[in-house]
Parts: sequence; structure tokens; C-alpha cells
Amino acid sequence: MSKIEIPTLLFWENGNSWYGSCGSARFFIRPESPEGQEKQLSIQFWQGPMSMELSEILATAAFPICEEGLVQAVAWLEKMAQTLSV
Repeated sequence: MSKIEIPTLLFWENGNSWYGSCGSARFFIRPESPEGQEKQLSIQFWQGPMSMELSEILATAAFPICEEGLVQAVAWLEKMAQTLSV
């Protein structure tokens, strides 16, 4: 399985969103500001090949927008992608 890579911290701090994939795993990441909370990366995860709108979201997660949060997000995505290849 390939290693999942996502953009750097500056990309997220500027409010950009990202679609990615690894094998049959698909994911969408965007920065969000839940009421009363700091901005965070919100991730939706599904199994391909269909678009997010046509697929069942299998899992969601949120991580802080900081270097450590990016590392945690990638680790979570890799763990989730591995469950699909088992």
C-alpha cells in the first residue's frame, strides 16, 4: 500500500480543501470551525470508486490544524485505508 500524503500546514491555514485516495480508499479533508471550537481538519472517508456524494461515508474524524494534527490525520487515514485492503 502507498503512503498517504497530504498538503502542508500552510495549505490548511489558508482554508483549502483536499480530495485524496490510496488504493480503494477515498477521503475528503477540509478545515472547519465548529461552534465555540478552534479550527480543525474534518475528514470524511469512504471506499471508491464512486464520488463522495454517491458513496456511503464509512468514517469521519477531526484533528487540530497544526503539525502534530497533520501527522495524526495521516496515521488515521493510513489505518483506515489498511482496513479496506484486509
